[in-house]
Amino acid sequence: MLFTSFVLLTLLPAVFGQSWQQYLNGLVQALNTDGLTTLASASAALNSSSAGQQVAQILSTGNWTLFAPNNQAFNSTPINLTSDPTSIRDLLSYHVVHGNFTDQTSSYPNITLGRTLLNDSSLVQLEGNESQVLAWSKGSNGIFVLNNGTTVSVVNKTAYQNVQVLVIDSVLKIPQNLSDTISNSTYDVTTSCCGITLFAPNNSAIATANCIGGLLPNNTALIALFGNHVINGTTVYSPAFTNGNNYTSASGEPFAFKTNSSGVYVSSGGSNWAGIMRSDVLTSNGVVHVIDSVLLDKKVNVSAAVSAYQSATSVAASMTTETGPVGVTPTTSAGH
Repeated sequence: MLFTSFVLLTLLPAVFGQSWQQYLNGLVQALNTDGLTTLASASAALNSSSAGQQVAQILSTGNWTLFAPNNQAFNSTPINLTSDPTSIRDLLSYHVVHGNFTDQTSSYPNITLGRTLLNDSSLVQLEGNESQVLAWSKGSNGIFVLNNGTTVSVVNKTAYQNVQVLVIDSVLKIPQNLSDTISNSTYDVTTSCCGITLFAPNNSAIATANCIGGLLPNNTALIALFGNHVINGTTVYSPAFTNGNNYTSASGEPFAFKTNSSGVYVSSGGSNWAGIMRSDVLTSNGVVHVIDSVLLDKKVNVSAAVSAYQSATSVAASMTTETGPVGVTPTTSAGH
């Protein structure tokens, strides 16, 4: 009896390994059946590396949403799906979102965000070692993804076991670092920083802000002004603007938000209101929100800034991975 038990124990790894491999084989077959043959080939390649196998194992339990590029999408991109297994894993991971909640998608200009599987530290540097997010919304023609200044349409829907499959017409690009993102002319932004959340005035806002020229000789005041456009240590996506949380700038001033029929506005330290023209421009280590005015707040509160950053660091250490919309409701799911 003891020998029999020992034999069974030695077989356990093979049994569990076969389980996720069967799942991956079934997913590949389903994608092929649905005409997503290029994506199917890329998914099969997950089995060629231990990191890819880990992704397949994760997918085999829980609920997921796969934003699945069709063959035409892959044909129009220079991505080589037969090269580096790590690159394939990272690309596929950014197309997979925790949970299945696209039925809760907000109508544009409101945006819904979900936490993806992408957490390669060379590509993602969010607080708490969180994985990257994906942003999407809903228009008259259905759901579309907001990706690197472009919109990617969902053109069909299907499913495989625990995975909702949303077929899209373009391959999603992984968010770049902050300096590369804001140099993209799509966003019309000239200011830059190394912060987590940046409210970035566009070119027109800076050109019409007469105070900036006067501040150039006063480096302290200029730094204070810029700091009041940044939230340190916390990535604040647009759904969180109205969730009742308080946010403090890198210069120690409180941010305020308001919403009316013309849009969403932000203010720092009781200064002027700036309209948020484009929200949730994702970067590798945070997010940029493009605004139409410079926030004319030159005040500094060092103790408040330090306290806010320490609090953000503490919160980041206990963050969990959302399985629902990011920034909307708390989650009790386990972190990665």
